[in-house]
Amino acid sequence: MKLDEIKALIAAMAASDLTDMTVSANGWSLRLARHAAAAAPHPTPALTPPPMPVDGPDATVESAADAGLRAPLAGVVHLQPAPDTPPFVRPGQAVKAGDILYLIEAMKVFNTVRAERDGIIVAVLVTSGCEVEAGQVMMQLE
Repeated sequence: MKLDEIKALIAAMAASDLTDMTVSANGWSLRLARHAAAAAPHPTPALTPPPMPVDGPDATVESAADAGLRAPLAGVVHLQPAPDTPPFVRPGQAVKAGDILYLIEAMKVFNTVRAERDGIIVAVLVTSGCEVEAGQVMMQLE
């Protein structure tokens, strides 16, 4: 398998609800698995706003106990598509389901995180270029 084929499979899995995928081609076998522990809600840091009930976005984990959009995996967060461009979203901005919220770079692969539901970004709690952990609250959505 070529690297771009593997990246395409990773991106396809990240954009879906699949938890496990196995692909075999040309004598290669590739198994991708999403751990259930990464999907479990984590405690909210003490500096976040009070909890609000909401639904979660496709590539993040969002607890029913708070409106925190959580990172689906560990890596480096990118809030904008390129260094000299505006961020994907800003506090106070309305988003629709499917809008790109941010990217997480993990193992040289950029994982797009999209909103699963409509809402308004209340706060962005991370800085572009910083390392984040799976389950870390990234943004607040109302």
